[in-house]
Amino acid sequence: MSERLSKEVADALLARISTGEFPPGSRLPSEQELMAEYTVGRNTVREAMQGLRALGLVEIRPRLGARVLDGSAENALASSALAITLGSQTLRELYDVRLMLEPSAAALAATHRTDAELVAIKRAHAHFRLAHESKQPIWQADLEFHDAVAVASHNSVLPRILAPMQDLLINSRIATGAIPAAAQRALHEHGVIADAIEARDSRAARRAMTTHIRSAIWALGQIQA
Repeated sequence: MSERLSKEVADALLARISTGEFPPGSRLPSEQELMAEYTVGRNTVREAMQGLRALGLVEIRPRLGARVLDGSAENALASSALAITLGSQTLRELYDVRLMLEPSAAALAATHRTDAELVAIKRAHAHFRLAHESKQPIWQADLEFHDAVAVASHNSVLPRILAPMQDLLINSRIATGAIPAAAQRALHEHGVIADAIEARDSRAARRAMTTHIRSAIWALGQIQA
């Protein structure tokens, strides 16, 4: 019940942001005001606000409340709304699509990557390692890594297909990244993928990415259990 209510509040606020009621730079109503307006408890409001924050639509500061960030692009708002309302079945289906596409992207990257693109992949892996070892959220570095692999595939369609999918999966990435075993496994698997791409071994890159996405599906099952 609490999860459903927080999604409803988040969707309502997203709609108000998208219509310009709360333009970039403006403050959202306080917790107390939202509790009264939507007839919900404090935890429900906080969960809704954290969902918006995780999607990069608001920043929340102690005693100052929530401020709307620059999220004026309609497609970004649409993706964010979907990301909050996705059901478990749809999430699993999105991961299945990743399993179809991303191993191919890795195989193509191993064949076509440039030295500069390999540097971008390794830099993303280093960012992931730094975030993991310093106990910071890893989801941004995770996105950076997968984006770099897609770009290195030299298939212009793949990044354009995968990017909106990545936006839809931000919430699940945040959740699975908080599972220590999943984060440690992902760090290792990113390294294996990067090594295969560096060696220009397309078969190994495909295999490594397949293993990695299957690990992500396992982690998704942990948060849905």
